[in-house]
Amino acid sequence: MKLIPGLLGLLLLFSACEKSNTSEESFELYGRYRGTFTRSGMDTALVNIFFKNDATFDGTSDQLQYPAICSGSFARNGNSLVVDDTCTWTANFDWSLIFDGNYNISFASETSVRIWRTNGAITDEYLLSRISR
Repeated sequence: MKLIPGLLGLLLLFSACEKSNTSEESFELYGRYRGTFTRSGMDTALVNIFFKNDATFDGTSDQLQYPAICSGSFARNGNSLVVDDTCTWTANFDWSLIFDGNYNISFASETSVRIWRTNGAITDEYLLSRISR
């Protein structure tokens, strides 16, 4: 008979325990990142992106307009990242290379992030490591 109250007590104890929140949604994107950009079947470029606390960003690439990273704003919702580039661009390159629009985002750790999008057979992928907050 004492077994039932004991089991109920253990059940209450375990249900009251809070799990550690280490999901991807808890990882903050804010900070300076360095890494690579690759478009399916094309060259790899070195990139730097600074995601600021005020939900703005700026960035550079070691290759001219591959990808085209400038500045703008961003919003993260779970595993989605919406980027709004606010720069003025000339018409002499492929505008699909502009860091702008809807992306998927996943974290390998608190300091390593993958940002990508796929359009048909083409995938644009940023593999970034945080270098500071």
